[in-house]
Amino acid sequence: MTEITAKYDGIFWRAARPGPRYLIDPVAFFIALFGAPLLVALLGFWAFFIPIFALVFGGPIYLLLATPALLIHLRFRKGDTNGIITLAFAVVIGSAIAGCAYGLLVPNSDLAAIALFYGFFGLILGPLWGWAFGWIYNRLRSDFSRVPH
Repeated sequence: MTEITAKYDGIFWRAARPGPRYLIDPVAFFIALFGAPLLVALLGFWAFFIPIFALVFGGPIYLLLATPALLIHLRFRKGDTNGIITLAFAVVIGSAIAGCAYGLLVPNSDLAAIALFYGFFGLILGPLWGWAFGWIYNRLRSDFSRVPH
């Protein structure tokens, strides 16, 4: 019976297996997810309180967009900090373009200007939050989650 399940992933068809997958350490993930913006705000509060205001205005959007993006990214990749910073750039640029395009399609909407405003500050703070997430996550994650399965 083991031979059948090892050979076929589906019931009636052969499903291709993707590359190696990594387990996500849930405790380290959520500590890093919520701790990254707080760490950046703590380290950069002297910069005219911009990182502190970013917590209030950009924090919910960060949680909404970064959580699924990071879960998918960390499932298929090692979780190095440079990859997470690149992911942050891609998510910020993609969401700003999508929000701007949607704002241009809706008549009498200021969403395009709001998306550009959030995108501008997101290009600065998003990679910083991504760096902080990667730094915290890689220090807290278990050794079992570092090995592909």
